[in-house]
Amino acid sequence: MTAPAPDALETARAALRRAELRTGVQSVAQPVPDVEDRPRPLAALLDGGTLPAGAVSVVAGSTSLLLALAAMSQGSSDWVAFTGMPDLGLLAAADAGLDLDRVALVPQVRTEGATVVAALLDGFALVVVGDAVALTRAEQRRLLARARERGAALVTTTAWEQAAVRLEVAAHRWSGTDRGERYLRRCELDVARTTRGATDRWTLTLPTPGGALVDPVQGQARPARARRDTLRLVG
Repeated sequence: MTAPAPDALETARAALRRAELRTGVQSVAQPVPDVEDRPRPLAALLDGGTLPAGAVSVVAGSTSLLLALAAMSQGSSDWVAFTGMPDLGLLAAADAGLDLDRVALVPQVRTEGATVVAALLDGFALVVVGDAVALTRAEQRRLLARARERGAALVTTTAWEQAAVRLEVAAHRWSGTDRGERYLRRCELDVARTTRGATDRWTLTLPTPGGALVDPVQGQARPARARRDTLRLVG
């Protein structure tokens, strides 16, 4: 007889307990602001250079961008939780720069999504909520209030009405296999950023680690150039 699958809420609580034991911090404590000076190649995209604490951010259309921003926002002592993302790869998370010693995964939540996310917000500095978590608008409002109370950054890959910032990827461009090369080395993204009711366009180069056969790529975020329509003479 096989053992029953662990309850999603109990998995979240167990992840929280492990984080508390390893850091000595109880879930009722407020997160300590991180002042570490570390490279943040995509910092220009976000006010303050990191995903905002006590608020909701939407990152849609690119798991690579999501991981890069999470890594950029993870402080030297911060724990990060991912829930509702059963296909998330730990190798990709590590390559993006996340410290896996302080990452917790709760892949499946079934019908307990709001309760699981609330439990994670009690003890994690950054909580990422994937497509597999279904939340009503009322649940979203309660979770935003909890994130504000705990000073945690809440990130989602789906629509959220009261998000402080929305990043939607419109296009991907990979390069490296041109000119006879064998490896994909560089990824550029066209991103629409919406904050404070205004939308602008950005071009991002995702940072990627180097290896024995490839050089690292330094990330960059820059405003997209405005496109001008070309006039044609007709008639």
